[in-house]
Amino acid sequence: MKVRPLYLPFSACGYFLNKKNMAENEEKLMEDIPQIAIAVATREQNEETEKFIKHLQDTAGCTIATYIMVNPGGVALTQIYNTVMNSDTLPSKILVFMHDDVEFLRNGWGTELLRLFKENEDYGIIGVAGSAQFDQNGAWWQYEKKYGQVLHRKDGKSWLTAFSPLLDKDLQEVCVVDGLFFAVHLDRVMETFDQKIEGFNFYEIDFCLANYFTHKCRIGVTTNIRLAHNSIGELKPEWYTNRDYINEKYGSKFPVIVKERKKKRPQRKGGKKK
Repeated sequence: MKVRPLYLPFSACGYFLNKKNMAENEEKLMEDIPQIAIAVATREQNEETEKFIKHLQDTAGCTIATYIMVNPGGVALTQIYNTVMNSDTLPSKILVFMHDDVEFLRNGWGTELLRLFKENEDYGIIGVAGSAQFDQNGAWWQYEKKYGQVLHRKDGKSWLTAFSPLLDKDLQEVCVVDGLFFAVHLDRVMETFDQKIEGFNFYEIDFCLANYFTHKCRIGVTTNIRLAHNSIGELKPEWYTNRDYINEKYGSKFPVIVKERKKKRPQRKGGKKK
């Protein structure tokens, strides 16, 4: 069953407009009990937005609630995402944050997320690209221990950005994931987004690091979900400003290097062999 998307226009100061409409739409969303909630910020609502929502519904493989955050004024993603994350009317404990120019290349990404969270109960954040290293450099894609694959498209050209080969397991533990697509389990994350971070850079890095340093929330990258990103990132002045803030906040804990955890061997019946 497809669930009607919910449009939530943002004012310049970041508060929802038309709260009555918001409540009425959320009530309709709850009727179908979506298994996954999706938060997407976009500059404007148009025909492409409708196509994007239909694509999400057609490819998820499960019921979804789509929250489209219309944000023409450039409100920081930390503020927008926190507003959704802290809502007491979200229909699902699994919340996806993603860009509005992402296209899924394989159906069933939603059911795969449900499975990954169910079978890996110590993971609270799952993305499709990220790194098991982080330090003052801040560019996660430049580290040796980076993982994931994303198909990029721009100006009629497409290419596969392979941060690593396809993984031979469901999840590779990391300390940060990229913000183009990541999912959180609301019962397993300890921290929210830091609203001191302005704009659209490092919001996900801070969120991941804050949860990683609690030592209660594992973060993973999967290559089971295949997607395309119809743009490429650019390092604008804001990127460097926010990196300085991250370094000031976490610098004393750098460098971060996630160590591989050995799987526990099943104990033989009758106890250990002498």
